[in-house]
Amino acid sequence: MTSSKRIFYSEYVEYGIPFYRSKEIIEFSKGNNPQNELFIDENKYNDIANKFGVPQANDILLTSVGTLGIPYLVPKDKKFYFKDGNLTWFKNFKNIISLFLFYWFKSPQGKEKLDSIAIGSTQQALTIAALKAVNIHLPHTDIIRILNEQLNGIQNKIENNTKQIQNIQAMWDMLLKVIFA
Repeated sequence: MTSSKRIFYSEYVEYGIPFYRSKEIIEFSKGNNPQNELFIDENKYNDIANKFGVPQANDILLTSVGTLGIPYLVPKDKKFYFKDGNLTWFKNFKNIISLFLFYWFKSPQGKEKLDSIAIGSTQQALTIAALKAVNIHLPHTDIIRILNEQLNGIQNKIENNTKQIQNIQAMWDMLLKVIFA
């Protein structure tokens, strides 16, 4: 569990590798595609990737400042980097399958636990130290594997349905423009 390496405003570029903040991660978690992406130079990204690593498939990013506890499961083949401090990065899963943790974050128990460890009143935050201290009751590894298979199937259906809804909405919007033009 960690955060990212700091990227300064002066390091943003017009085109390159997408650089996400909590705002974009929240949009992705809702199945949307954010409109206003920031970018960093590919050389900067490669330097970070070689020295520290970058998000990989099945890693989890968790919003940790402001809007708390929104998890994002990194999909395959998604090349990006993210803002330090606002997102906590869960990676290198050993004894737990990341999808299990992802759904725990989304569960009522997970949300309640995250709310209980948040600090601050005006701008709440989840610290890495507090997150590391959270104990999650894990079922046996075989049960986690079975749950993972079932949850994977459900997650795939949700993603496919979300894409279908977005396509239908785009067709609807296009038809309305044509009809009322």
